[in-house]
Amino acid sequence: MVKVSDRLAARLRDAGVGRVYGVPGPAVDPLLRALGRGPGVPEFIQARGAESAALMACAEAKLTGRPGCCLAPPGAGVLRLLGGLYDAAADRAPVLALVGADPEPRRGGGPAVRHLAAVSVWCEEVSGPELVAGDALDRAVRAALGDRGVASLILPHGTLTAPAPSVMPGPPRCLDFSGLSGSPGIRPPSASASVRTAGAADVDGVRRAAAVLGGGGRGVVVIGNAGRAASGQAARVAQVLGAGVATTALARDALPDDLPYLAGVAGPLGSEAAAALLRDCATLLLVGAEDLDRALLPAPGRCRIVTVDRHPDDCPLDPDASALRVNGEVSACLEALLPLLRGGPDRGWAVRVERTVRAWRAAGETRARRYFGTSVNPRSVVAELSERLPDRAVVTTDSGTALDWWTRHLRLRTGMRSLLSGHLALPGAAVPYAVAARFAAPDRPVIALVGDGALQGGGLNELITVRRHLDRLAGLPPLVFCVFNNGDLNRLTWQRRAAEGDPLIPLSAEVPALPYARWAQLAGLPAVRCDRPRHVGSAWDDALGRRGPLLLEFVVDGETPPDWAAGPGTDRPRPKAVSRLMGPAG
Repeated sequence: MVKVSDRLAARLRDAGVGRVYGVPGPAVDPLLRALGRGPGVPEFIQARGAESAALMACAEAKLTGRPGCCLAPPGAGVLRLLGGLYDAAADRAPVLALVGADPEPRRGGGPAVRHLAAVSVWCEEVSGPELVAGDALDRAVRAALGDRGVASLILPHGTLTAPAPSVMPGPPRCLDFSGLSGSPGIRPPSASASVRTAGAADVDGVRRAAAVLGGGGRGVVVIGNAGRAASGQAARVAQVLGAGVATTALARDALPDDLPYLAGVAGPLGSEAAAALLRDCATLLLVGAEDLDRALLPAPGRCRIVTVDRHPDDCPLDPDASALRVNGEVSACLEALLPLLRGGPDRGWAVRVERTVRAWRAAGETRARRYFGTSVNPRSVVAELSERLPDRAVVTTDSGTALDWWTRHLRLRTGMRSLLSGHLALPGAAVPYAVAARFAAPDRPVIALVGDGALQGGGLNELITVRRHLDRLAGLPPLVFCVFNNGDLNRLTWQRRAAEGDPLIPLSAEVPALPYARWAQLAGLPAVRCDRPRHVGSAWDDALGRRGPLLLEFVVDGETPPDWAAGPGTDRPRPKAVSRLMGPAG
């Protein structure tokens, strides 16, 4: 007898779900059994915790553009799932959350519905077998892809074990995934009334944008997460205008870092070059930059701003802010814009942009070569990695100072990808992200940059998941977990130094000492430890020359300040002064 759980598992595969990350429980056991019954259904990957399962689903969605999927039992499983689901919601990643229902129905749908509804663009508790394996799943997947967020489906145990209806709907409608893999940010069209639609291009808006951008001079283009698919057109616009380009953190890999006009990440703790260009520009083009921090925008009236977004509510500006808004499919809008631009590039500004970018990169190279005493300079860890990054590598990062070195010193080439918890800056996300990247892209090298505090905050648990699958992962390209061991919640310490001049609050920033390489070896994983500055490059050669998983521990100098906490031209901390690039803790 074919049960609803079997039909649901098969339809998940039809909807583009390749893996289901989750944790077991009696309420969802029927679906777990169905997921283990053959090649026609998604693979089930058991995580060590529900939050990690949701983070893995979020990472897969970001990497592939397909819906990520996570599974958890009701009760505490839902609560633990929420951290990862909020990450997906904040970064607008399409994630399908499948959750078991409470045994006894409750008024108002029970706590699971209330908690999930707060984080979901769509949430439904299914009431009958025909809905689980049919229209309910279709609606959930359409909502996740169309509204780019979390869609939650609450599944009663009795419904999952019921016989599947003899007459079922056809394959999920309007979910054409052809050419989608590896192209994040693509949103298939949807017939659902809840999914917003947009025209190909706002012709009148494009004409007005051409007049503003072509006559304004001193241009900067910022590419955001929703503009990733239009990054090629955005680069051409920048070249025509002689403009500088910056990206948001989520769009870090939209363009290769060897472009002479690419000024790095625009963020509260981002690139000094990007901050300088945003401060001095006269015209600003925001391309799908829904994830740009509003605090970085020039003061009202100081420059002319054009935004290109698929929908009006994707714009990063306040509704009453003065800007020209162009709404439509972003790539189509920029293609229509290019032939309308007149006047040629602003060559004086273009020279200034490239000079600013060169100086910023040269300063980074100089800082990466310094070291004091016998500790490893953490900047050099990422700088040496950049020189050795394999083609098509995926690099994940966490939210501590590992993020600062990723922002400052990582040099990505065409075809490489980067992943992080952007808006939520969730500590411990780098390891689950890397695990999901390995399963979703088994042919790509994967490197996770993670601080010791974040690793202890949850990453160590998911190394057990890696050990569980070691036999199948051992022959694949490198999967390297690079740990910055400084015994400190380092970004928190530097934020206190910059803001208050107080380097440490006892017991608040200390990370208990742990020999990470030895711990990994005890768990059955290969590991390398480096504590000498001159051996950083050879340690990376060793790690990237192997196949399969490996933990690479660097004992680094916690006294090396990020750019936003260091004085100009020095690695000494700024006393008391607050950096102009400082933002909230992350």
